[in-house]
Amino acid sequence: MAAPVKPVKKASKSVDKWKLKKKYEVVAPDIFNNVPIGPIFGESDEAIVGRTVETTMSKLVNSNQHHIKVFLQITGAKGFQALTEVKEVELSRAYVSSQANPGSNIIENVFVVKTTDGKTARVKTIMFTRRKTHAEQRKSLRVITQDAINHAAQRLDYSHLVQEVVFGKIGSQIFNRGKKITPLGRVEVRKLELLKEKAK
Repeated sequence: MAAPVKPVKKASKSVDKWKLKKKYEVVAPDIFNNVPIGPIFGESDEAIVGRTVETTMSKLVNSNQHHIKVFLQITGAKGFQALTEVKEVELSRAYVSSQANPGSNIIENVFVVKTTDGKTARVKTIMFTRRKTHAEQRKSLRVITQDAINHAAQRLDYSHLVQEVVFGKIGSQIFNRGKKITPLGRVEVRKLELLKEKAK
């Protein structure tokens, strides 16, 4: 008796998922003149919202600030453009390490502030002194640092706070006041982070 013939399965056409995806050009926020960052792919406008793209200040403003990392979060789409806002700004570890010198102090502080447009940000500052400092000096330096950060948040929206951080304006303000307390090498905002709004 002949063996039963097995039915032949029809070959199913495989669908290339990449062909179904839309190509978007990620662009920086208005404060960086909507500079194009690079392409990203998504099945829909909604699918790309929330994604994070890493770049550097050197690419955003054509400078030598390779040590400033900028993380952009996609907030929406307009045609084939993926719109973004700055989620985070951070100094590279290599840069921070290069600023430290023997016989000096590294003073770090963390503050949480709310900007004029209601956004909450965490600001981490780092200060490199030229010589050892005592507790009273460090306390005074913290006070002027907090005062500068709070003053900036009270007069700026989040985008312009980012601008003053990445272009060093806030660091310069703290440096000019802090050098009256002790010799300083450098003052930087080490990290600026946009915090998620708490669910109501």
